[in-house]
Amino acid sequence: MQAVAHRREEPLFRTTVRFGTPLVVAMALGSVFNLVDLFIVAKWKSPEVAVAAVTIGSLVNSIPMIIFNGIVNAMLALIARYHGLGRNKRASVATGQGLILTLLLSLLFGIPPWIFAEPISVALGAKGDVITPATDYLAIMSAGTVTMFLLLTVTGALRAVGNSLVPLILLGGANLFNVILDIWFIFGGFGLPEMGVAGAAWATVVARGIFALAGLALLYRGFLGIKIRRWLWRGQMIRSMLAIGVPSCIQWLVRMAAYLYTLRFVEVAAPKALPHVADAVTNAQAAFGIGLRLDSLALFSGFGWGAAAATLVGQNLGRGRVDRAVRASWIALGLNMAMMCVFAATYVLFADFLLGLMGFDVGVGTAASANADIVHALGRTYLYVASSGFVFLAVAVVLSQALAGAGATKFPLLIEVVAYGAIGYPLTAWAADNAGRFGLRGLWLAAVAIHLAVAIVYVLWFRFGSWARKEIR
Repeated sequence: MQAVAHRREEPLFRTTVRFGTPLVVAMALGSVFNLVDLFIVAKWKSPEVAVAAVTIGSLVNSIPMIIFNGIVNAMLALIARYHGLGRNKRASVATGQGLILTLLLSLLFGIPPWIFAEPISVALGAKGDVITPATDYLAIMSAGTVTMFLLLTVTGALRAVGNSLVPLILLGGANLFNVILDIWFIFGGFGLPEMGVAGAAWATVVARGIFALAGLALLYRGFLGIKIRRWLWRGQMIRSMLAIGVPSCIQWLVRMAAYLYTLRFVEVAAPKALPHVADAVTNAQAAFGIGLRLDSLALFSGFGWGAAAATLVGQNLGRGRVDRAVRASWIALGLNMAMMCVFAATYVLFADFLLGLMGFDVGVGTAASANADIVHALGRTYLYVASSGFVFLAVAVVLSQALAGAGATKFPLLIEVVAYGAIGYPLTAWAADNAGRFGLRGLWLAAVAIHLAVAIVYVLWFRFGSWARKEIR
């Protein structure tokens, strides 16, 4: 058990590593299994069509997940602060309120994309053979939003009270089971028909649901002092949770919107960058999708250090240990930056190998075609450019989570609205308009520039801002 609550004087570096490492592993496993999921999907019929379809559906479905992280952060901040004060009954109430919001928001965010899956897919660039699988994937994943939200809520509550091993088991188990179901559902067998891309979506929904229920059972039994026997509406606590969570939700929405408008501008830029390629848009979307999946392995692994920072900040502020909260954040940031450098070097040195694993090896394997060569070349360029921004992303991931753990979410929202909205959108649009000169790499360079600017502002605010004086009621 990875408890941190009662080891106040343990060396902070050791505490951060001990608590954060299982979270990093859990997040990394999730991304690894997502890559395996993409690898399996790419083996089903036309790989560029399957990958493009899953990319579009995954990006849209990621919106509610990313937004809901704001509510999870708010719940975590309340639970960690109460736990740090020794008020476990109050922490249990906060968990119950988080679960109420989970159920309500799963309906709010799941129903619209389920109903409008096809027009959403088309609006994001799905064309021809991509439309049907993208629509099916998005509709199924949206209908299963509640399983995703419950798993995030349960693991967030456990992290808040200082346990990082059980979230590792739940998240890792869900992802491993997802891969097993992928093979069965996509290709059929044992009485099930071949479902293709839709099967990948069903596998994810079922796996998440099973392990979310397992986590709920632990909380119901009073695991680590958190007991959720009564789910009564507490207006004041819901308002506190929303006051912290809504700015964080919008912040995550802005981040996700940046990926979505980049996907949209890929559609605009591809014909200009590849004027002699008939399937330029589909190939570019496939390359971008592979790049995003590889990015997610680095980014979501970094969320493990961010989650550690959020918990340690919340608990130490609850005890009045502001100095320890600040130092824990810097330690988590240093660990994440070092890890991101390793990821960046790996992606640059082994880009060809990684793209080959995804089914787009040049002239070899199931995807051997002119399209495979194009996707491979575009994917390699993406990895070379995007990897240079990983260390800047490390800063934003950890410090934004640390601030969320303190309940200070308004200024981070302002940072990201300005950077990714007011500056990032027109900059990316300009890069797309000039794709004939710069190719698709102009889009990737624009993203790296914004990541750098955001990192600088976060460091300055964390160092000189008043976030540590934020009160939570």
